[in-house]
Amino acid sequence: MKKLRESNRCFACGEGNKEGLRLKFRYDPSKLRAETKLRVHSRYQGATGYAHGGIIATLLDEAMAKANGMGGIRAVTLRITVSYIKMVPLQKPLHLAGWRTSRRGRKLFLRSELTDHTGLLLAEAGGLFLEITHIP
Repeated sequence: MKKLRESNRCFACGEGNKEGLRLKFRYDPSKLRAETKLRVHSRYQGATGYAHGGIIATLLDEAMAKANGMGGIRAVTLRITVSYIKMVPLQKPLHLAGWRTSRRGRKLFLRSELTDHTGLLLAEAGGLFLEITHIP
């Protein structure tokens, strides 16, 4: 198992990516929901003291992808729409969650949100994913 983890070089969740975010999610199958707690490191700064918008989009995309993957579905992102609501502070406790809202054939519709430790919504996203039935 250790070798498998080290071979996961995913920027968001890979154990084998020392420069990555190394997010660890838990999954609730009854809600089709993946979630994690995190702090955004200062290396991912945009405006002084706050997270870069690209990192926020990455977090929201990864939460939706994890809801698929941990639910046993291999899928790729087709579209993501991000709403930046409040500045996301660096080095502060945050909560990230993603969940599936519906499915039409191979098309999967998901939502995700990033909140602070009090539950204040900082950013949210909607995504369209396509289930991969075979890999060429």
